[in-house]
Amino acid sequence: LDTADAFPLDETETLDTDADGIGNNTDTDDDADGVLDTADAFPLDKTETIDTDGDGIGNNADTDDDGDSVLDTADAFPLISLSGALDTDGDGRPNTCDDECASDGMVADADDDGDMVPDVDDGYPLISLGTNLDTDMDGRPDKCPSDCMLLGMMADEDDDGDGALDYADPFPLDASILKGKKAPTEIKLLEAQ
Repeated sequence: LDTADAFPLDETETLDTDADGIGNNTDTDDDADGVLDTADAFPLDKTETIDTDGDGIGNNADTDDDGDSVLDTADAFPLISLSGALDTDGDGRPNTCDDECASDGMVADADDDGDMVPDVDDGYPLISLGTNLDTDMDGRPDKCPSDCMLLGMMADEDDDGDGALDYADPFPLDASILKGKKAPTEIKLLEAQ
């Protein structure tokens, strides 16, 4: 019917999505979003142009643009998929990053369990401290109740990290006091005379 035809006198055109007077067959940007139809994943939707993961939902509406099951709001690399790489804490950073991962633009997670203790200092780099207190930030909880032990952790035997085990340390939560004596704040070197 001619009433549904934006160009009733032009047999090569019927639609004009952006109402610019140029039919979609001739128009190189049907939705007038500034992106050519050939480069636009959604050439008839001016609110969308890209679909990174190819799921049919444009990146503006998609909550997981790269389709790796990590929401964009929590994803360190929202446009680069983990592609099956292990991500213990779900932050979008892979635990390890090989050459392929690095060439994609990602780097390995320095805190795999997301407990704010860097893996290099973490006694349990793949088990988060959760709500357990860790005075010396070594990844070992000061106390480890049964739910903590079920995760595979044990209580830290030196809560303040001063080298003195808690049972023998009169101040187990203060690293500045060693074996009952205040640690020196300044060390003076004596020169041989």
